[in-house]
Amino acid sequence: MIKGMSRHTGRVISDNGQLPAHLQQSLHDLLTTKIGTRLCRRNYGSLVPDLIDQPGNDFTRLRIMNASATAVVRFEPRIKIKQVQVSGTAQASAWDIIIIGIYISQYREQPFSQVFAIGAAV
Repeated sequence: MIKGMSRHTGRVISDNGQLPAHLQQSLHDLLTTKIGTRLCRRNYGSLVPDLIDQPGNDFTRLRIMNASATAVVRFEPRIKIKQVQVSGTAQASAWDIIIIGIYISQYREQPFSQVFAIGAAV
């Protein structure tokens, strides 16, 4: 088991879901970081922050799904994505990104489904 540190408290984080807590934190950070904003890793992040305030239609949902999947595939080798779902509306400026896939640990592969709330004071 890999230990991690909470970005909010600075304390050790514990696992409480299908994914290890440090991996949940890492994926949330990846999805909410705008490309070009990291000083030493300019290409790190996703296009999701640019899409949050777009119209709440099917085209925007598709773009958020694509941006999420692309970022995870590019920067998180411990995850194999099977499906990305997006729910919510742009009127509330909040989207739920549901990533379904397989977590690859040192010892086994484990299926998971994780929801990430993005936008609107999240």
